[in-house]
Amino acid sequence: MLIVISYPTAVRDEATIINALFDDGLEIFHMRKPDTDVDELRKLLEKINPTYHHRIALHQHHEIAADYGIKRWHFTEVNRNKINEEALIQLKMANHILSTSIHQVEAFKGLPLSFDYTFFGPVLNSISKQGYISSLPADFIFPVEVNHPTLVALGGIDATTIHQVKLMQFKAIAVLGAIWQKPDESIQQFKAVQKAWMQTGR
Repeated sequence: MLIVISYPTAVRDEATIINALFDDGLEIFHMRKPDTDVDELRKLLEKINPTYHHRIALHQHHEIAADYGIKRWHFTEVNRNKINEEALIQLKMANHILSTSIHQVEAFKGLPLSFDYTFFGPVLNSISKQGYISSLPADFIFPVEVNHPTLVALGGIDATTIHQVKLMQFKAIAVLGAIWQKPDESIQQFKAVQKAWMQTGR
């Protein structure tokens, strides 16, 4: 699974780029806009081809998800701690696909099983966040257990570092900085990451 996460603030021609990413085979797009109000988020969603709305995960403003046929909901660590397991189960019964984020290995075992997958990072030094440094050893392998959410590696991932993530035995990756650092090159960078990921056999 290859996921692209949005840039946290507005990007020129953003909807055009997102549509092009989907056209080129992007599986899942995470819409993470922590400081964007609901009206601005609606404007962006309405510029994205409705055919792709079911492949978008919302990090904020879950209340508008149904208006766009979006059933992928992401919960930050803070929001995850505010919702009880019964509410998560109700969402799963309504066919929602749920994701969250963790930053410590120890947090993995305690995740509610209602989550389908979780981001974990930074696995490498972040491209988009200066000073967001990985503390993982070079030979790190995540101690995955069965019947737990799928782990998605995040942080410092581009076409040149895919092999390092593969050695860590992650089954999925998420990219942000590699795609949005130079918006004019977003599609080329995505294709490079996509090719490198497919070559790992994932």
